[in-house]
Amino acid sequence: MAKAKKLPSGNWRVQLFVGMEGGKRKYKSFTAETRKEAEYKAARYAATKQEDNKSNITIGKATEKYIESKKNILSPSTIKGYSYILNHYFKGISDIKIKDITQEIVQSCLNDFAAEYSPKTCRNFHGLLSAVLKIHRPEMILRTTLPQKQKSRIYVPDQQEVEQISKLTVGTAVYIPFILATQCGLRASEISGLEIKDVHHDYIEITQARVAGYKKEKDGVLKQPKSISGYRKIPIDEKLYSILINNAVGNRIYPYKSSVISNAWTRFRQKNELNKPLTFHALRHHFASKCLLLGIPQKYISELMGHHDTVMIERVYQHTFPSAMAGYANQLRQCGADFVNATQSINATRNAT
Repeated sequence: MAKAKKLPSGNWRVQLFVGMEGGKRKYKSFTAETRKEAEYKAARYAATKQEDNKSNITIGKATEKYIESKKNILSPSTIKGYSYILNHYFKGISDIKIKDITQEIVQSCLNDFAAEYSPKTCRNFHGLLSAVLKIHRPEMILRTTLPQKQKSRIYVPDQQEVEQISKLTVGTAVYIPFILATQCGLRASEISGLEIKDVHHDYIEITQARVAGYKKEKDGVLKQPKSISGYRKIPIDEKLYSILINNAVGNRIYPYKSSVISNAWTRFRQKNELNKPLTFHALRHHFASKCLLLGIPQKYISELMGHHDTVMIERVYQHTFPSAMAGYANQLRQCGADFVNATQSINATRNAT
C-alpha cells in the first residue's frame, strides 16, 4: 500500500495506483488531515475495489478458477468430477455474475435441477456452487432447501452366490478383479494401481490407486490413497499369490484403469443375467460382511477396508448374507419353540398336581 505524504497545506495525501489508461499509469488521490486517516481511506478503497472485481465475474469463470486452483491439491478424479459438473450442470447459471446471484436464484435453479437429477447429484451441484461463493461472496450464506437423501439399497452377495459366479469368471477379463474385490475387499482404483512389488507371499500391500484423469491421461493417474488409513496390508495365501503373479502383465497385476474394470463387470453381469444391483462395488460389500460373519472385530475390518474408523462398517457394511440370516432366523424360531415347550411342560406339571 502506498504511503501518505504531507502536503504544503499540512494535510496528508495518498496516491493510489488504480491501473493503466491510454498507456499511462492512473492514480487516485486520498487526502485527509492525518496520515493515518489518508492511508485508511486508500486501503478501504483498494479493498472495496478488489471485492467488486471478485464479484463482477460470472459463476462459470469463477468456478473455472476455483477448479484450477485445486488441481494440485485434490484427486484427479475429483477435479474431473468438478469439471463435469461445471460443463453439464452449470449451464443455467454460468453466465450470471457473482454479485447478482441470490438465494432465490439458487433455490429456483436447484428446484428445476431436482426434477431431472438425483438428490446426490443435486447435492454435488450445490456443494461446488457453495465452495465458489465462499471465496467470492464470503458474506453470503446459502440456506438452500435440498432434496431429501434417498436411502440406498445395498446388495450383498452371499458366499454361495460368490462361489457360483467365481466359476463363470475363470478365463474372463473380470477374473482377477473379481478375486481381489471379493477376497481382499479392494476398490477398482486400488486393483488398477496394484503392482507386482505390492504382492507378497502372505499379504498384499496397498500404497497407491489409479484414478480417472484428464482426457490426455488415457491410462489414468497414479495417486496416494485418500487417507493414511488407505495404506494397509491384506492377508492372502500362497495360492492367491501365485494366481496374481502368474496373471500379471508387465509390472502390473491388472493392466487396466478402474473404469475399464467397472465396465467389464457390467458387461459380464448382463451377459450372465446376474442381479442388476450386483455392481462391482457390491463385491467389496461381500468381503466386509464376510469378515463380520467370521467374527472379526470391526476395528480390524475397518483397517482391512481402508477406513479410518468403524463408522462406515456400522452404517454401510454391517449386512448379513441372506443365507446366514435364514440360519439365524431358524435358530431364533427354535429358541422360541424351546421356550414355549418349557413353559407348557411347567403348566402341565402344575395342573397334574
